[in-house]
Amino acid sequence: MKALAVVALLLLGLVSGCAGSSAASSPPPPVNTVVETDPAFNPTDLAWIELMVPMDEQLLRVLALAEKQAVSPAVRTFAASIATGHQAELTQLIALRTRSKAPTANQHEGHDMPGMMTEPEVVALSNTAGSAFDPLFEKNLEEHLEQSIIVARSIRTAGQEPAVKKLAASIEHSRADQLKQLTALS
Repeated sequence: MKALAVVALLLLGLVSGCAGSSAASSPPPPVNTVVETDPAFNPTDLAWIELMVPMDEQLLRVLALAEKQAVSPAVRTFAASIATGHQAELTQLIALRTRSKAPTANQHEGHDMPGMMTEPEVVALSNTAGSAFDPLFEKNLEEHLEQSIIVARSIRTAGQEPAVKKLAASIEHSRADQLKQLTALS
């Protein structure tokens, strides 16, 4: 039970930590209704799904940039290879979100969170060319992979729904492998 509380606080900290992203950000929209989610999914499952969908969506954009703009052929090939896996994961995450009846709106849009590049950072990366692109891409990819591992690991102890736990375990394992491959590129 104590481990569950710690993990819940970790996820809450990650989710609420993104709320303080910018003094210039607009206030959150008013809450209109209470969403009745599937009780098979506990709050940790739902928070993880709601976090991982935009993280993967944003990373897919960044991987597409790397496939076109990376100087190193190895970086371009690596980006293409992990994009395939991330797209498959995203499809599974969206299916879980649908089944759970969780909201489809991105609760984290505009937030500055560990592991997810902000829109200005993606634009800056898209405007980066030549030898400056690869190290910037690799730094951001490393942050995404590390944060994905941390958040997926929390599902092991605090998650409830079996398909969520299975996907989280798969993501944790694949991200660890991808981190090793990324390190080997440098």
